[in-house]
Amino acid sequence: MTSEETPQVSKRTRWIVSILVSAHLIALVLPPLAFQTRGAMGDSPSVQTLMALVRDYTQFLYIDRGYAFFAPDPGPSHLIQAAITDASGEVEEKMIPSLDDQWPRLLYHRHFMLAEYLSSIYQPPNPPEEIAKLDPVGAQLWEQSRARYEYVRQSIVDHLQHKNNGQRVVIRRLEHALPGFIELANDPIPLNDPRLYRVLRDQAIDPLQTNETSSNLPEAIPAPKMVQPEGESSAPAANEGETTPQQPSPAANSELSSESNAEADEEPETAAEGEE
Repeated sequence: MTSEETPQVSKRTRWIVSILVSAHLIALVLPPLAFQTRGAMGDSPSVQTLMALVRDYTQFLYIDRGYAFFAPDPGPSHLIQAAITDASGEVEEKMIPSLDDQWPRLLYHRHFMLAEYLSSIYQPPNPPEEIAKLDPVGAQLWEQSRARYEYVRQSIVDHLQHKNNGQRVVIRRLEHALPGFIELANDPIPLNDPRLYRVLRDQAIDPLQTNETSSNLPEAIPAPKMVQPEGESSAPAANEGETTPQQPSPAANSELSSESNAEADEEPETAAEGEE
């Protein structure tokens, strides 16, 4: 085919195609950018303004996703640890997600994202008094974020109670870190080594602030006031004893008692204290 026979593309068509390709590339970049610019006070207003222009398009093509959990540095993952106590006092411990309980893989992924979501929306209780005085709007947003976290957290507990015939359920959050390359080279350990797990405490930022959340069990997750049975303390009843969890587990041989909470930072326990 000679150059004279080659179909000619008009300049206008080239401009239209270039604009469409550029718009599609922008739609690919904006969702992960929105994910990365999300902070404690919410999403970036400027990025969300741009996202509003392409949100329907990205949702239709299913490209509205963040990619922070991929290599080369996926960072720590987050888990939900649950302790289910029956009428006889027997405690069954479960980790969410768990390949032993969630199958096929898609169901495991859904539970994995649920645990990550609970961790991502976490907000400590009681904003510091300085913030409440200097920034009333910020303090109000703080309380709203805390209320959202408590609502989602309680819905997880309610679901677990429903799935376990109304048995007592307590949960708490864990962080599962990945060893660095140098640390792993110097001390090869399995990825489910107990040293890689850390209890994420639910307590006020200001240690002098006392409330039903932080006064007794720093890393416990008690029920919100509106669902707390009258006359009951926010701290779960002491239940002395040791349990042997299924693998993988953050640590073995831990006590289900309030005394063990003080040692949570040194070695994560398998027993979960939390809300009723």
